Amino acid sequence: MILTVSVIVSNQEGLHARPAAELVKLVETSNHKVFISNKAGKRVSGSSLLGILSLGVQTGDPIELEVDGPAAQEILEQIKAVVAS
Repeated sequence: MILTVSVIVSNQEGLHARPAAELVKLVETSNHKVFISNKAGKRVSGSSLLGILSLGVQTGDPIELEVDGPAAQEILEQIKAVVAS
C-alpha cells in the first residue's frame, strides 16, 4: 500500500542533523520505501541522511511524505511524530 501525505515541519530545527538521523533510523528499521519531497519538488529517499539534509527543510516548510509497505499508515504516523518533535 502506498500512502502520501503533506505535512508542515514544526520541529524548531527543521530537518537538520538530529531529526534527519532519527528519521533515517526509523525508515531503515521499518523495511518500507519512504520518499520525502520539499516544497520545490525535490524528492529523496527517506533512508538517505545526506538526501534529507539536501532538501534544506526549515521550520514551517511543507513536505510530502510517501510510504510504501504493508504497515504504511503506522510508519507514516511515526514519521510525522519525528518531524513534529
